[in-house]
Parts: sequence; structure tokens; C-alpha cells
Amino acid sequence: MKKIAEYLRTQAAALTAMADADNLKGKYADELAENARGLGRKLDLAEDRYREVKGHLSGWANELEGFQGRADKALGDAKDAQEVIDSRTTKHDARKPSGKNGDGDSAGSADEDPVLKAAKEDLEDARKRLNSAEADYKGRAGHFAGKIRSSIDDDMKDSFWSDIKGWVADAEWLSTIADWASWAATFIGIAAMFFPVLGGIVLALTVAVAVIHLAQAATGNGSWFDVIMDLGALKMARNGVRAAKAIKALQQSSRKTAAGLAKEGAAARASQANQGARKTAARAARKRGGTSRQNRERANARRLRLESENRAAGKRASDEVRDADLPEVSAKEKASVLGDVEVGRQVKDIKKMRDTYPGSADLVNNARQAERHKDALQGTWAVSTGLDAADKSADSVTDGGYSRMKDRMTTPVPGTSQW
Repeated sequence: MKKIAEYLRTQAAALTAMADADNLKGKYADELAENARGLGRKLDLAEDRYREVKGHLSGWANELEGFQGRADKALGDAKDAQEVIDSRTTKHDARKPSGKNGDGDSAGSADEDPVLKAAKEDLEDARKRLNSAEADYKGRAGHFAGKIRSSIDDDMKDSFWSDIKGWVADAEWLSTIADWASWAATFIGIAAMFFPVLGGIVLALTVAVAVIHLAQAATGNGSWFDVIMDLGALKMARNGVRAAKAIKALQQSSRKTAAGLAKEGAAARASQANQGARKTAARAARKRGGTSRQNRERANARRLRLESENRAAGKRASDEVRDADLPEVSAKEKASVLGDVEVGRQVKDIKKMRDTYPGSADLVNNARQAERHKDALQGTWAVSTGLDAADKSADSVTDGGYSRMKDRMTTPVPGTSQW
């Protein structure tokens, strides 16, 4: 702090001399002089702070040596007294007679041993002196801390942004949390291949790591490269979620289309099967000569019933397609969607609908898109896993070069400050 104060004083003097120089002319000279004079005043303020705090710390250091000496002397005296107590107690135990009266005689002789008694008194005195030194130490520590606070409570105010940067710099626990969360996201991400419900936890951990790295990078306490890596991981996760949602939407669309086709097909087949009966009933319902009105009504009712049966057959076929369980997937099919059984069953269902109604352009297109989204799902997992593995192993491969590269990308976001 003394060296910094001297350096600040030198620079402030140089800036003042620059501001007072009269060999420069023009508007730029006036601007330069004004800025130099203003910066010089600020350096003077900083120099006062460093100089005063240096003086307080020097005074505290001198007194601290005295407290340390008192504590060391008390500790040495306590050890000497304890050695005497241990040795006298051992010798007394060796001489202690056996029998009922032995204990009483031992207690009496212990109290009468002047050396042992003096050693115990010395030990107690050492403890008192240590407590006294500690109490004085705490009192003077508070005194000098108050003087330092008073010295830095000057016209040179730190900005709110500077306070935030200082808080993040001191919060080492943030880095600890980020490291633990990053490793947890890696291991849970692997487990999520077999238990997709864990995917939400992985995403939450990734977001937490990204927020911490962003706060550190923005305050100059972390690398923007880490932020870029986190954003890449989040984008991969977002792409994976979007691909899974797209596959689900395609499966629902395919079910709806297939249900409509099943309805049309079943109704058409039923209609073809009872076509003759419906035509006969229709003719009977239209017949006039020699046919009673009651017979015509019965024939028309029979025709309507047959048509209703045709529609019911179509509806049953539609319901069977729409409500059918998703097909089960094999181990290979499960692996192709990174262990997400639900997505695997949806993809297989889309292909099943396509194969059942190969003439439907919509179902063929849905199957094609589902395959593309499945490939995207695999790609996002491969990229995110590769980035994570590279980030965690690069230092060992590059002998620390990876961290040095990241350090070069450490630049804080500028904030408001009087400097």
C-alpha cells in the first residue's frame, strides 16, 4: 500500500504538471489539461486513502507483534507448568500405597506437594495472561478497523457496480456451486438417457451454471468463453426439447389422419357389404302402387338403420386407431432416441401409421419429419456431450493451455464509476 501511494502521488504530480503546461495550444490542449487536472485530483484522493490505511496497518502490525509475543510467552509458560504437573503426578502415582487408606493419604500428599501446587498456579496464571492478551487483541483490532473504515469513507465513492463486482469476486462459493452443478449435470445427463424424467433436473443445473458464469464474466471474475459454452449447452438442450415436442405433435397428427382414413375405409367397406340391402330398402320406400304406407316407412327405416350401421362401423374403426396404445420399442429403438422410451414409441407409431396407409402423403411426410427430428435429437446429444467432455478434459490434454486461453477472454461489462 505504501508503494501504491507513492506511485499515485508521482502520477498525480505528473498529471498536474501536464495540466499546467503552457507549451500546448489549441482546443485539444484545453481538453487535455482539464481531464489531466481532474484525474490528478482523483489520484490525490486515492493516494490519501492508501497512505492513511498504510499508517493504520503499520500501527496494527506493531501492536499485533506485541500481542503475539504475550500469547507465545503464556503458551510457553503453560507448557512448562503442564510438564511439571505431569511429572509430579506420575511420580506420586508410582509411590501411592495400596489399601483403603491409600487414597486418602494420596490426596493429602498431593495437596501438600509445593512444587505441584506452584505448577498448577503457574498454569492458571498463564491462562489468565492468554485471555488478557486475546481481549486486548480484539479491542485494538476493532480500534484499527474503525480507523481504516474512517479513512476510506472519503470523497472517492465506489459505484454500485463496483460493489457488485467486489461481492462476486469474494463469493468463492459461486465457483464451487458451478463446478458441482456442472459435474452433476454430466452424470445426471447420462442417467437421463435411461430415465428421461431426469432431463428437467439436467436443464435446471445447466441454467444455474450459466447464470453463475454470466455473473462472473460480467464482473470480470470469469471467462466469457464459459458463458459461450453454457449458451451452447442450453441451445443444444433447447433443440432437443423442441425436437421431442415436434415428434409428439407429429404423432398426434398422424393418429388423427390415420383415424380419419380408418373411418372412411371401414364405412366404405360396410357400405359396400350392405349396398344391395340398402338399394332394396330404398326402392321399397319409394314404391307406391300396391304398397301400403306402413310398408314404405318400414323400408325407409331399414335403409336408415343400415346407413347408421355404416357410420358406426367407421366410428369404431376411428376410435380403435385413435385410442390404441403406443407400440412397444426394442432396445435398439430405445437407444436410437437416447433412452427416451416415450419418444421412441411415438416415432414407431408414426411409422406404423405410414405403413398402414402408404397412400397418404400426409402420413409419409410426417414419418419423414419424425426421422429428421430424431436425428436432430441424436445430434444435439452428441454435440453437447462432446462439448462437455472437451471442456472437462482439455486442461489435462493441453497442460493448462485451455484455462489460459479462457483467461484471455476475461473482460468485465463496463459500469458506471467515477473512474
